[in-house]
Amino acid sequence: MFITRTFVVTLVSFFLTSNSWAADLPEQCIQLPQRTEVCPNLMYKRANVQIEATNTQVGEIVCICMADFESLRIRALTEPEKSQQAVTLARAAASLGISEAELIALIRN
Repeated sequence: MFITRTFVVTLVSFFLTSNSWAADLPEQCIQLPQRTEVCPNLMYKRANVQIEATNTQVGEIVCICMADFESLRIRALTEPEKSQQAVTLARAAASLGISEAELIALIRN
């Protein structure tokens, strides 16, 4: 089998690039503490707010288990839905140690 120098350089570059990219990913995801199984819907994105609880700065990559916040992703329309969403938001933010505004900014923007 004949392997060209270009192929080897490309392969090495790929692994170096892949490893440095993976090193930038957060080790911990924002998810509800009661989660016991692997999150079925992870999202990696740049943080648009600073999150003191996870020591995440604006612009850094943040991992979010979107399955835990499905009911908060879209703004409620009716009064009963708004009330329920407000309670859910307050509980989720308190359990994560972040503000409600930070949580909404992370999951909606």
